Amino acid sequence: MSKSPSKSPSPPREPAAPIEADEPLAVDESIASSSTSLSSSVLRFRQENGRKYHAYKPERDYILPSDEQESDRLDLQHHVFYLTFDNKLFTCPAGKDGKPLKRVLDAGTGTGIWAVDFADEHPESHVIGVDLSPIQPSFVPPNVAFYVDDLEETWQYDQPFDLIYGRMLTGALTNWPQFITRCYQNLAPGGWLELDDILFPAASDDNTLLPDSALAKWNEHVIKAGHLLNHSIESTKYYKQQMIDAGFVNVTEKVYKWPINPWPKDPKYKEIGMWTEENFCGGIFGLSVALFTRALGWTREELEVFLVDVRKDLRDRGVHAYWPIYAVYGQKPEE
Repeated sequence: MSKSPSKSPSPPREPAAPIEADEPLAVDESIASSSTSLSSSVLRFRQENGRKYHAYKPERDYILPSDEQESDRLDLQHHVFYLTFDNKLFTCPAGKDGKPLKRVLDAGTGTGIWAVDFADEHPESHVIGVDLSPIQPSFVPPNVAFYVDDLEETWQYDQPFDLIYGRMLTGALTNWPQFITRCYQNLAPGGWLELDDILFPAASDDNTLLPDSALAKWNEHVIKAGHLLNHSIESTKYYKQQMIDAGFVNVTEKVYKWPINPWPKDPKYKEIGMWTEENFCGGIFGLSVALFTRALGWTREELEVFLVDVRKDLRDRGVHAYWPIYAVYGQKPEE
């Protein structure tokens, strides 16, 4: 798991062996502002269906909560990615040519756990984490800075990055081609963009995930709701082509599997399945409630009743289902 940050506060901000899917199985409030202090309204958060949501740019209608329960889920999710990538924080070749990664952007940093771990492993790097919610730790390594901002607003960085990293951003953005183009524009020549994400719906290679099961229906509902809110949770399957369209070269797509529970025989994937079961069963209400209530018109009570059967499916060792996990990366051409 991640090392606990225990170093000095961040400095002042500057201006602006995998199983492939085809195999069986106190910060600134805005990037654009150089000295805006974090307002109390951003720290208050919004209450909805018993969960807290970001108060900065509430019109963005982001679908996941910003509270302690969600932070715990995100940190557990970080551990699952670490296991998936064989104890690595990213998969692209960034830094392997001997060039230092001087500047790194963690887009949609969440709890900041990836940014802190990366900064610990790469003391030569200055790591910036950006998110809609100020849920990151106050004390971090000296080479980390966190800012509250909207990735879909204009970026105003005065220096390019050597690596831009985004994880589990599906459902977070409304204009993916724009985001990927901005990443390209804000990378140094030879710099890398990596997006690691889940693809809905869950799948099974032996058809044990039945189409009329609660889990299958949950997948259908969340996909429909995401489209209704203009926060598609099927964005992952388009990343590769969108990177190519934006001008990236050496674009690579790798697909991994997260078993929904410890059903696999393989010890590594049995462990991944164990943590994935905990992650989804414990966090599925938070993953679902905004989608179901805002887009589909369900009540909180109706959702809670439905999720009883979804959790049963997630825990059923006879359901050999998995979540496809994509690692997609590309490089900005050298000049």
